[in-house]
Amino acid sequence: MSRIARIAALAILVVATTGGCAMSEEMRRIEAQRKDKERREKGMTTDLTGQEIFIRSCNTCHPGAKAGMGPALNQLAEHFPTDDKLKKFLRTGVGAMPPQPKEVINDQELDNLVEYLRELKVEAPPAPKPPENKDDKPAQGKRKKKKRKGR
Repeated sequence: MSRIARIAALAILVVATTGGCAMSEEMRRIEAQRKDKERREKGMTTDLTGQEIFIRSCNTCHPGAKAGMGPALNQLAEHFPTDDKLKKFLRTGVGAMPPQPKEVINDQELDNLVEYLRELKVEAPPAPKPPENKDDKPAQGKRKKKKRKGR
């Protein structure tokens, strides 16, 4: 074999082996991206119940549907008498409450969440108790009537 043929064969061998390494590395990267995308899509599955969606998306600000960063949900039926009004509110959000677009909660999940919210039994927060009047002192702003002598 001539010297030029040997060099050409060696060059082909080097290119083939190093190109293969680069190709296999690229294939691993593509496969990792595919698996990551699949994992994210599974996180947005329609198999989630209303309770699972509530815990994932709502419970942080409405812990147990009670007041937290957001208000208690005990007057939900009064503020949103129809499911359509509630769904529109959830989709658009307001103030500090973030919107829940279809990319976050799809239509089936939104239906599941609305059904769960409608079934929630949230107790109204207790009314504040008036301060106790110790030592029989009159409350501020009120006067105790004095008894008159001789009558």
